[in-house]
Amino acid sequence: MRARVYIMLTLVVLFVQVFVLNNLSMSPLVAPMVYIVLILLMPIESSQWKMLGVGLLLGVLMDITMGTAGLNTMVTLPIAFFRRPLLFVLGGLSSISKEEGVPSVKRLGVRFHRYFITMVALHSILFYFVEWLSFDNFGTLVLRILCSTLCSLVLDYIILSLFMKRLSA
Repeated sequence: MRARVYIMLTLVVLFVQVFVLNNLSMSPLVAPMVYIVLILLMPIESSQWKMLGVGLLLGVLMDITMGTAGLNTMVTLPIAFFRRPLLFVLGGLSSISKEEGVPSVKRLGVRFHRYFITMVALHSILFYFVEWLSFDNFGTLVLRILCSTLCSLVLDYIILSLFMKRLSA
């Protein structure tokens, strides 16, 4: 059952990212990236290899559709690699726990928001620092990171509200 929900979530997120958000020109400061939610909502028990595989596939797919020549892959792989350790640190789980299932408010309480917001912000910071590759106009860089993170979070929470009940079942 959960596999069908993940497939539906993946299709919806990729459709929104590729066909709507990548073609929407709101502002030069705002470029929401919702595809990261696919990594953040993977089951807690997912292995590092599986996470890296999903991160690589997702990064390459986004690079192809966005024409970013490896930028998304360079950013998505560290997020996928550090997801589990950061989930345990930010989610308050012990590293020896046998916690299973999808990270959620029901499972982690308020700590889920800390995990989710931190990971989306980290993705935006990495993405724009790698894209910018300079500290010229540092204020504009920070403003772009903040605006894109906030917009991404709003859209991610909308997606989360649509799919969380089905994923947690």
